[in-house]
Amino acid sequence: MSTQESAGEWSRQHLLIVLGTVVAVVALLIAGLTYAVGSALNTDTADAPASLESADASWPTDANGERGDQYRDSIAAAPMLEVGPGDLKPAAPTLAEPKQIAIDLPSSTGQVDVPTGFPHSPGGAVGQLAAIETAALGPMSLGYARDIHHAWASEDAKFGQWEIAQSIQSFHASAGTVDGDGAVTLTATPVGAQVKGTDGPDWVLACVQLDINVTVVEETRFGYGHCARMQWADGRWMIAPGAPPAQAPSTWPGSQRSLDAGWRLWVDASESSVSP
Repeated sequence: MSTQESAGEWSRQHLLIVLGTVVAVVALLIAGLTYAVGSALNTDTADAPASLESADASWPTDANGERGDQYRDSIAAAPMLEVGPGDLKPAAPTLAEPKQIAIDLPSSTGQVDVPTGFPHSPGGAVGQLAAIETAALGPMSLGYARDIHHAWASEDAKFGQWEIAQSIQSFHASAGTVDGDGAVTLTATPVGAQVKGTDGPDWVLACVQLDINVTVVEETRFGYGHCARMQWADGRWMIAPGAPPAQAPSTWPGSQRSLDAGWRLWVDASESSVSP
């Protein structure tokens, strides 16, 4: 698939494939098992893609240490690993040792009961994004997701462009369920993350890898990657405005393909010496 596709295109193509497993789980599992994975890439993706690092001179920093909107747009648009539909289904764990990213636990509860209190750091932006995503996905309700977006997104960030909202809408359209349908159960657990780029201390392009377990008649499980622009404002991280980032690779957590995509193993910062 093209890594530049919009959130809506992702929803139509990949969520339809995922939902198809509800009625054809075996077929997709076979497809996933026959997908050939590449060798591990041992590159550090914690700060920014190499192509952006080498181009930093094109965007000089201002007095606040920021490069500005064009630089942020370039980070958002930079393609990530291209993956296929089999990559998001359960796969054998890799033999390579995964890199880790340590994320602090939330210290309080914020608006719409979303956990918050994450530190003013790239790892804090990742933690807050994960809290927003998991809260919004749980009920599979666009109304509830809209409330969360209203509380946790900058004024200029459009709900209709939010990949999470697009995915919930496409899920219901494809599964024949309704908003907040009790027949749908979904749990989303953060298991991996990466920081695609930063611009000064207050802006981060954060990416979270979720282990999603969804049931509609029959249970299916898959890995899902999502990125978002995050802005520090009023003492907390919020979703920032701007064009949606390139689609994050959706790979099965812990697989070789997941390592190839740059995902780091999510660990509790209180139990790790790894810096977020």
